[in-house]
Amino acid sequence: MNPIPNALLGDEITLLKPTESGWTDTRISNVRAEKVSAIEDNYNIPQEKTELFVWYDCVNSYPNTDFEAGMRIKFRGEVFEIVKVREYKANTPHHIKITADKIKVEEE
Repeated sequence: MNPIPNALLGDEITLLKPTESGWTDTRISNVRAEKVSAIEDNYNIPQEKTELFVWYDCVNSYPNTDFEAGMRIKFRGEVFEIVKVREYKANTPHHIKITADKIKVEEE
């Protein structure tokens, strides 16, 4: 498998990892991030749902890091919680697709 072309990896996110005293943040560069919003019917009550899909290329994105459900991503001023991490690989990891749901964060 070839790496994802750099032309498709122009976004930057901040990965927030929980710690005992709060959150640590790591800037992740050269990823692809797509925000998708939809109105869903929840028992006849329309609700807006916003998801973020992030593609992290194991060659061209940096720095190297691990992603886990429960971590958070900050993207363009909004905060999302990671709900799914899917690794694509042939013999070695090729890229990672992260799905995250938008959350409301209380001011600290």
